[in-house]
Amino acid sequence: MITRINAEGKELIIDMVNAEADDFLKTMESLYASVLNNEESFPKECGCADISLSIVGSERMRELNLSYRDIDSPTDILSFPLWEEDSGFTPPSDWVCLPLGDIVICPDIILQNACENDKTFIEELVLVMSHGLLHLIGYDHYDKDSESKMWAEQDRMVEQFFKKEGAGYERS
Repeated sequence: MITRINAEGKELIIDMVNAEADDFLKTMESLYASVLNNEESFPKECGCADISLSIVGSERMRELNLSYRDIDSPTDILSFPLWEEDSGFTPPSDWVCLPLGDIVICPDIILQNACENDKTFIEELVLVMSHGLLHLIGYDHYDKDSESKMWAEQDRMVEQFFKKEGAGYERS
């Protein structure tokens, strides 16, 4: 499985990830590929997945959150899945490369949340980006059961990210 994250705004996280943004994104691509390979609802015939990632400032995130969620404040992440139908992931099964949708993140709010949760920026970033992918493939947190399932999977993804040998990322 090849997973590609097409990112805009990488300059907003360079100083925060303690590595090149491209190296961090390659590690996230590997994590995403692992998740998609094990996801039952992801078409096995599909050998490639594309995700669009936009990294934006607080004001732009506030505008997006207001426009799409009617909330007039910035948030850490917004996800826009392409294959969501009736709260489920319904991708076509015959595509060679499947675009999954868009993830928009705001490093300022991620850093703020990291401080509030006694985490490093990278820990919070991995959590948020894991959360974003899960939304793109049909996970949600609309009730206690779905929330529990989604939180468990994103926690598993964060653990997997930090266990990867040679990635150069450590937890606090």
